[in-house]
Amino acid sequence: MLSFSKRLGYFSFGLIIGIFLVRFFYQKKNIEFDYLPNDRTLKSIRNKPYLQYTETALKEMKLLKIDSADIQTILLYGKVNFKKSDTKSNPCKTYTIEPTQKTKSFSITVERCDSVSNIKSIYQ
Repeated sequence: MLSFSKRLGYFSFGLIIGIFLVRFFYQKKNIEFDYLPNDRTLKSIRNKPYLQYTETALKEMKLLKIDSADIQTILLYGKVNFKKSDTKSNPCKTYTIEPTQKTKSFSITVERCDSVSNIKSIYQ
């Protein structure tokens, strides 16, 4: 019978090899793991067929010198502030997305409906 420390060592060795193999195979397939609420929300906003801007948002983009690439970056790496968001409204929910270290320092308010996402406002 093997001692507990040897069994733990064998288990740890197999677990580490398994983690590296899974990471290796999934990196080649470009799979995203969007299980957290922040990631799911941002992905559902990005994957709508239409991303529209309100007149207010377009004016703020010109004023702050922000282009659509910056908006896509914050929709990819931003953080949804659920305390400031209205997630209970129907049919469209409103989310406030704040910057992270990978994005420029501006926040946006997005209205997510069934078929379209509307950028309502942009502010610093």
